[in-house]
Amino acid sequence: MRAVVLTGPGQCEVIERDEPPGGPGQVVVDLSVSVISPGTERAILLDLPNAGARYPEHPGYQAAGTVRSGSALPPGTRVAVRRARHAEVAVVPERHVRPIPDRVPPADAAVWQLALTALHGLETGGQRPGEPVTVVGGGLLGVITRRLAAARGASRVRAVAATTAKAWTLRAEPTSVRHEPGGPDDDGTPLVLDVTDSGTGLAVAIGAAAPGGRVVLLGSPRTERADVPLQQLHDRGIDLRGAHVGGLTEAEEDRLSDVFFDLLEQRRFTIRDVLSDYPAHRAPQVYRRLATDRAFISAALRWDAPRPATGRRAASARPLRYGLIGCGDIGIEDAKALAAADEAELTACHDPFAELAEETAARFGGQHTPDVVALLARDDVDAVIVATPHDTHEQLFSAALAAGKHVLLEKPVAQDLATARRMAELADSAGPLRTGVLFPTRTDPRFGQARAAIAAGEIGEPLGVTATYFTDKPAGYFQGGLSGRAPSNWRLDRDRAGGGFLIMNLIHQVDTVRALLGREVDRVYAETAPSATADAEGIEDAVTLVLRFGPIVATLIGSASVVGGTGMRTSVWGEKGEVALTPDFRLTHRAPLGAAPPAGRPAPTAIDLRTTAFTRFALAVRDGTPVDVSLSDGLRTQAVVEAGYAAAWLGRAVDPARLLAGGTP
Repeated sequence: MRAVVLTGPGQCEVIERDEPPGGPGQVVVDLSVSVISPGTERAILLDLPNAGARYPEHPGYQAAGTVRSGSALPPGTRVAVRRARHAEVAVVPERHVRPIPDRVPPADAAVWQLALTALHGLETGGQRPGEPVTVVGGGLLGVITRRLAAARGASRVRAVAATTAKAWTLRAEPTSVRHEPGGPDDDGTPLVLDVTDSGTGLAVAIGAAAPGGRVVLLGSPRTERADVPLQQLHDRGIDLRGAHVGGLTEAEEDRLSDVFFDLLEQRRFTIRDVLSDYPAHRAPQVYRRLATDRAFISAALRWDAPRPATGRRAASARPLRYGLIGCGDIGIEDAKALAAADEAELTACHDPFAELAEETAARFGGQHTPDVVALLARDDVDAVIVATPHDTHEQLFSAALAAGKHVLLEKPVAQDLATARRMAELADSAGPLRTGVLFPTRTDPRFGQARAAIAAGEIGEPLGVTATYFTDKPAGYFQGGLSGRAPSNWRLDRDRAGGGFLIMNLIHQVDTVRALLGREVDRVYAETAPSATADAEGIEDAVTLVLRFGPIVATLIGSASVVGGTGMRTSVWGEKGEVALTPDFRLTHRAPLGAAPPAGRPAPTAIDLRTTAFTRFALAVRDGTPVDVSLSDGLRTQAVVEAGYAAAWLGRAVDPARLLAGGTP
């Protein structure tokens, strides 16, 4: 099995080692994720005081996975695991596993051990419902403590930290506010928890307490000495208490564990948003960030992520270094995917809302860059990902090429066909620089299987296609995306966005059908209906397209207001059978009654598809191979979209080839 080992101060490796032997009363768990405890593990990595490092160290103590054997729980049960090292397999006593409630992400449950520490601190401090709480320290334990305090009824949680580097974590905490103690109107709070593991943090915590308040020193201090303001403790009647999870009895651990898992089941606690996902083989990179990056909170090491292919990159070759422009909903997904890519890495990011770029860099690495010009001037940026509103693509694309950078655009190419045509012409004259458009379905193994089956004649001559895309977007989507992270109304402006659901979403299905059939559209019929939530002229919601590919008829239907929307579904049928691409790959032949269709394969996640896309673009740059979707290819998809808008407006069929050539509908 693979495991993380710290071989010396500042040194981390992922090695192969034997699985630990199981014994009576022990449970064998196949780990899917393990979460770094930054305070303890950074102290061991850097051999800080009180860390007790004895190299080689095998770090870690919080994880999640599935039961293999040895438990009263059925094999395959999802469980959180305490005292589990960073490795593919954990063997622990039965009492160190707990089943994960339905719908709870494994990484949320994996922080069980640190949650016990935080809950012990809150109980040691005598937290009372409705009273405000101050938490000094912005690391992972500090975030967990703040969120558990809020879940247990704190009316307000004040976050105090030495710097603003980790302030981005407050975005998802409605009851938390960043606080600078010592102001003229600062009366303090009755309960303060110091989770800084430093001597200076204790003094700040005492100063943040109200007269007669309780201050809890939580966790393991990493300093041998601290100046304690004894006079202040006496004069203000401060009650100073210490809390360490090592002092809990088994009964107390069980009781606090019940509290934590109840909160998980009620969906009142999450930490998933502050954890950076990394495939386990990139642990050395994570520990380098842990040692040097003050904005970094923690990482979830994914042991179920695919192993890197051996021999794919020469030892002297470096990964393609990406700069990310745009850190909203899609941009942060791109950053997450880059963290998992083998041939690519994020080195810089920019967004007009600086806090979004700061958060992205803090979670996934790279440096926040204040403006586009500075990002494009960086020597450590080889390629640029453009994840910005549609009407900004042309200017950014041109600037990136002028700066000598390869460019990968989020779809569509642009907000309208005329702009997209100019950009495709510029791409054709870009010389050695590679350019492409990101349509993640092109990297989906199910897409590759379906296209290969069609090309091999498995379904005979194709006759028809059905594709649907049903989702349910909240009204706030048009003001700030699905997450609300990036407040902007550009999606409500037809001139900026180019339209509504068709260009935003159903364009994926248009591209997929074109690429599956390997043919171009002869004519487009379309009907659209306005959005009830967008309330803006020219922003449609319900869309139906009928595309004619010679003898083949494809029907595409989509909407953003389908309650319980089923996402994307695509199938192609022919004379001999049918192939389904999504939600699961399925190939069905005309066969005698009783023949079973081939079993489907597990579906990759959206992040998996983007990770593959960035790796393949990097390989295209390095090896000179074709990109997945060129700008001229993306231009043909955009011509179908524009023909759809024209057909809906005119009430008749439109030939996208005429539009592509610069003609009128």
